[in-house]
Amino acid sequence: MAKYSVATTRNNLSGLIDKALAGEEVVITRHGKPTVALRVVLSDTQVAKADKVDWDEKLSTLRASQPYYDGDTVKEMRAEYRY
Repeated sequence: MAKYSVATTRNNLSGLIDKALAGEEVVITRHGKPTVALRVVLSDTQVAKADKVDWDEKLSTLRASQPYYDGDTVKEMRAEYRY
């Protein structure tokens, strides 16, 4: 973790942003104490890709885990529960 003072940050902000984009943790200190950290903010496209779920695969897995009832089975179940 690299620490930089406010004065250094003021003079080298673009370089520190490049370091953060490269994956380095950048912490800005004030009076020697960590105050702020720079982090990468994903674009809308990157967020959408990161949050994308393969719904077809999940649905197939869910369907495979559920029992299959044909029409006759459902009719039998309904007949059992009628008064």
